[in-house]
Amino acid sequence: QELLSILSSLTADDVVVFAGSAPSSLGNAVYKQLIAATRATGAQVVCDFEGQTLIDSLEFNPQLVKPNNHELGDIFGVTLTELPEIERYAKEILAKGAQNVIISMAGDGALLVSPSGTYFAKPIKGQVKNSVGAGDSMVAGFLAGYFKTGDYGYALKLGTASGGATAFSHGIGSREKIIELLKQLTEKQGE
Repeated sequence: QELLSILSSLTADDVVVFAGSAPSSLGNAVYKQLIAATRATGAQVVCDFEGQTLIDSLEFNPQLVKPNNHELGDIFGVTLTELPEIERYAKEILAKGAQNVIISMAGDGALLVSPSGTYFAKPIKGQVKNSVGAGDSMVAGFLAGYFKTGDYGYALKLGTASGGATAFSHGIGSREKIIELLKQLTEKQGE
């Protein structure tokens, strides 16, 4: 109830990230109530779920959803490995209500599908030390990049660098590591 009260007092200037699984005592259905309360204020939502919880969130037109290619395939009962088919199914998620879809593909980079186009971030080289929090870091980096510049391509690169910085670190990636990886990613893509 306390959380519902906080979410109900937001404004259209706010963005709330909903991620992960709810406690088993509540079940993931609680997200519908929380997301509905958030969207009723005009605030945007980002949903980093998988399976039915992700599907259920689409009715609220989340600003961003971020399944990986395996989770995306599971939703549609297919195995997704090639970029064209991953893009095709990501567009289905857009059609079902998401404003933007990032498909993370671990060592194969990331794909952003939005109404304005499709963007690809090549994989970043590094030794994975920790996968915990890498997806959350990617979402945070994407949002920071998008709200700073309004540029989806840059936002995807910053998100990819942020996720990589955490994956290649013990703990959350540092600002310095993110900047280093962003340079590597930008140079790799010839920009």
